[in-house]
Amino acid sequence: MTLSGRLESIPLPEVLRLLARARKTGCLRVEAAQIEGKLYLDEGELTYSTTRREDDLRSDLLNAGFVSAEDWITVERRERELEDVLQPGRTTAELRDFIAEQGTEVIFRLQRPGRGQFDFDDDQRPRYESGQSVDVEKAIAEAEHRVAQWVEIEAVIPSTKHRLKMASNLPSGARDVTVTSPTWKLLAALAGQATVEEVAERLGSTEFVVAQALSSMVRSGLVELSEQLAVPKYTYETEDYEDVSFEKPAVAVNNGSADSTPVPDVESPVADEEGFLGELLSGIDAGEEVADVEILEASYDVHEDVEGSLSERVQASVEATELRALANELTDLSE
Repeated sequence: MTLSGRLESIPLPEVLRLLARARKTGCLRVEAAQIEGKLYLDEGELTYSTTRREDDLRSDLLNAGFVSAEDWITVERRERELEDVLQPGRTTAELRDFIAEQGTEVIFRLQRPGRGQFDFDDDQRPRYESGQSVDVEKAIAEAEHRVAQWVEIEAVIPSTKHRLKMASNLPSGARDVTVTSPTWKLLAALAGQATVEEVAERLGSTEFVVAQALSSMVRSGLVELSEQLAVPKYTYETEDYEDVSFEKPAVAVNNGSADSTPVPDVESPVADEEGFLGELLSGIDAGEEVADVEILEASYDVHEDVEGSLSERVQASVEATELRALANELTDLSE
């Protein structure tokens, strides 16, 4: 079964909340502003998220010092679980935080453009099992909190286009400087000069965490900006993104049936929600359908669409299509 829709109709946080509420398992693929991301869920919780190749989980874990190359081979062969081969000094809690940080980073990057396209496939599983699960609501909350934090970072590091390097001289008035172990690792990872992306890759960290640390070092005078790259791989900056979407799918909800529901025209603001929400609601317990619809309606009240009030459009669609009745009917059919 696959579900698809547009972020203009259903924002990414709401898509994730719906999948979590329905305890879905599978892969949510999102394309927004030339960034393609994959978020894997198991029973409604995030288990792995990436905007790069899935093979990069291996390099990230190795560079971050979670596992050795030899032990990773046993994980690839599915002979041992990831948490069973952690390096001495590394804990399962740290691994969980690592997976949570990746999920937060992916959500933060994908939701910023505010438009794009998504599809959910409950038959797709990650290449590597992390063995960890992350609460969707916590990841969303942290991603939204980062919007304000990025403004502070951007005041020092204008964008991820810029290279940084260790300062040639000590901060003004300083005769010596004492640095912590994490700071030393960042300075070493600059390797002369590097972008935020390059440092993050070398350390097996996320770009937000690295940018936040480097911005603090710029303020303290340990690091300074170098030249700006002409063509960045991506940027967190707010700009007019080119909408590069998936090829328009043949169906909005496809469970293998030949008479699946046709995809509505994208100018119809309601049709995506009807098909997507209906399919999700069919998986919710029969005794909860009214409360769940009320939750869905309330969740839209805090979002606005670029072409008008999203809550007004969704509320109108709820009234016009009698979503409550639809949810009840779908629940009955699923029993």
